[in-house]
Amino acid sequence: MSDTIKTGKRELLARWLHRTGLVWLASRLHATHSLLVLTYHRIGDPSATPFDPGVYSATADEFHDQMAYLRKTADIVTVDEALACLDGAPTAGRPRCRALVTFDDGCIDNYEVAFPILRSLGIQGLFFLISGMAGTGAIPWWDRIAYILRTATRSAFPLAYPAGLAVDTQSHGFHTSLRLILQLYKRPDNADGERFIAELRAACGGQEPPASSRIFLDWDEARAMIAGGMAIGSHTHSHPVLSQLSDEQQLQELVGSRRILAEQLRAPIDTIAYPVGARSAFTPKTQELARQAGYRAAFSYYGGINLPGRTPRFDVARQNVGGQSPNRFAMQVQVAQLSGRFWP
Repeated sequence: MSDTIKTGKRELLARWLHRTGLVWLASRLHATHSLLVLTYHRIGDPSATPFDPGVYSATADEFHDQMAYLRKTADIVTVDEALACLDGAPTAGRPRCRALVTFDDGCIDNYEVAFPILRSLGIQGLFFLISGMAGTGAIPWWDRIAYILRTATRSAFPLAYPAGLAVDTQSHGFHTSLRLILQLYKRPDNADGERFIAELRAACGGQEPPASSRIFLDWDEARAMIAGGMAIGSHTHSHPVLSQLSDEQQLQELVGSRRILAEQLRAPIDTIAYPVGARSAFTPKTQELARQAGYRAAFSYYGGINLPGRTPRFDVARQNVGGQSPNRFAMQVQVAQLSGRFWP
């Protein structure tokens, strides 16, 4: 069953639940004692980018409406409150679902668009920055891959590294083809990212992107966000898939990014989000190395909701937000609060 069909059925369900008033009724019921961590990437118009449209989580208006709804219906917490919840800190009154809002990568729209919205609503966002890309026009590997595929002169071609993949953009479309290629890149056995990109470029006849204007927010902007009530964490130094690296290389990414961020921002950096964040993107050794590097907690990105006292500090579950209509977002929030387990 295709993702499009699944999404369509979920959207129809969300509309029906709204029409019947069941979502409103759910908002009046007791929540489960849990922590829901939402993850965003870029905020803006995905149709306007020459790079990967899949990293756009919402438009500015959609993000504002989602945050306003979340503030009205959930108990939004700071990162310190979220970690206390994970440790099973006692709470007065009935069980409740707490929500933490996070961002990965630290693109400039996080500062220009998301930050003012969060500040106006009194919500703390936790922004995970890539220390080696802050303030630069660096084009990360996922955007390079997207641009190469957009400029391809061949619609059908094979890839062989690190495993075989037959790509056909005419039959499967650009978005599905890009998703499959990115999944191939993220495999733990991809030990050479530059080789992968070079072979993709040769196979499809695509071009490397030209020099870009600044993509990532800079240090002054990050300091202004901290002054405005936001929190900053690490997303490593160069955004590698950590499971593709040796233990020593992983530790360099973990320690180096924490040190640079702390020096530049003059603030403690004690949380990290694993790049990609899938179960295959980090290992038990990665979790131990993150602890050794001095972090208090590490966040994954394969879905799920966290139960107090039962969630590992170095595998805090996060839920992707992307492409949700207002009806569906409301349904997801209410189901998550009631179940403490499920984000439909």
